[in-house]
Amino acid sequence: MKHIHICLCLLLTIQPLRAGWFFSDPPAPPDHSPEYRARIATLENQMLEQHQTTNRWEIASGILAISGVLLFVIGTALGAKTRQNYDVTRRLERTIPTTTHTHPEQHLGETDAADCHPKMAT
Repeated sequence: MKHIHICLCLLLTIQPLRAGWFFSDPPAPPDHSPEYRARIATLENQMLEQHQTTNRWEIASGILAISGVLLFVIGTALGAKTRQNYDVTRRLERTIPTTTHTHPEQHLGETDAADCHPKMAT
C-alpha cells in the first residue's frame, strides 16, 4: 500500500507531456543584428582558411607517404640486386680445397661440383 501511495505522488508531481510537440510549426528564426552577422561571417572565413590549410597538409602528407613507399621499394630492389651480385662475385673468388674429404662446416649448402660455377659450366 505504501508503494502505491509513492507511485501516485510521483505521477501527480510529473508535468504532463505534450504528445504533439513535434507537429507544431518551428519557431521563427531570430532576427540577428548586424554585429552577429559580421561575427558569423568572420567565423565562416576562419573555418574556410582552416579547411584550406588542412587540405594542404593532407596533400603534403600523402605525397610524403607515397614517396616513402616508393623509396622503400627501390631500396629493397637495389639491396636484393646488390646482394645477388655480391654472392656471384664471392662464389667466383672462392678457393676450393684440393682434398677429397670436406668438413661439414665448409661449403655449407653446396650441391654442385665443388670446382664448377653454374654460369661457367655452360
